[in-house]
Amino acid sequence: MLLFQYYSNVIRLFSLWIALVCPVDLMFMVDSTENAQTVLFEQQKTFILRFSTKLMQLHPPGWRLRLRLAALQYSSKVSVEHNFRDWQDLDVFQSRVASMTFIGHGSYSAYAITNATKVFRQETSPSSLRVALLMTDGRDHPRSPSAITAAAEAKQHNMRVFTVRLSALPNPDAMGTQLRSIASAPPQQHVLSLSDSQLDEKLFSEIVSKFISFIYPGKPH
Repeated sequence: MLLFQYYSNVIRLFSLWIALVCPVDLMFMVDSTENAQTVLFEQQKTFILRFSTKLMQLHPPGWRLRLRLAALQYSSKVSVEHNFRDWQDLDVFQSRVASMTFIGHGSYSAYAITNATKVFRQETSPSSLRVALLMTDGRDHPRSPSAITAAAEAKQHNMRVFTVRLSALPNPDAMGTQLRSIASAPPQQHVLSLSDSQLDEKLFSEIVSKFISFIYPGKPH
């Protein structure tokens, strides 16, 4: 009888442990276009290296976080530099990011979003918290498909989309509207700027907020 109770408690504790695992998958989409140029390309890489280190500090009380990171860069083509299924640890991810080389062709951000959606669908669970971070200056090639349409498809697969503006917009009304339309709602929480000195803190706070909403639906935060 005592042995039965012991194993029953073990099974119960194991079930609780399994239930409190929360998968979080986040992909960085790096603007490697002629609009971004080499300087902004390197600034994006620096941001990813810095922010991915900060993300490892996310340890919600009472939960076991299974965090995986992925990265792609885009121009007129897309290069997936690190998949979710390749995740080993932060050092491997950061080495892949650091070794990325600039492409420097036209801007097709719709391709980036479409490829990111494909990776999320193929390599992550629908029950995971899916976060996609698009870095862009908002100026697509005239022949590029609609990034807004691609983003709408991504959101249908439960992807939370952030846009990070690389520089001041030459046409802030039109391009600002595009970035807000690509991002998840409300846009004031999902449209950020690479030049903002508080970018890391703002994005980290939003991701924590997403995590709380994800594990406690309906709870105010």
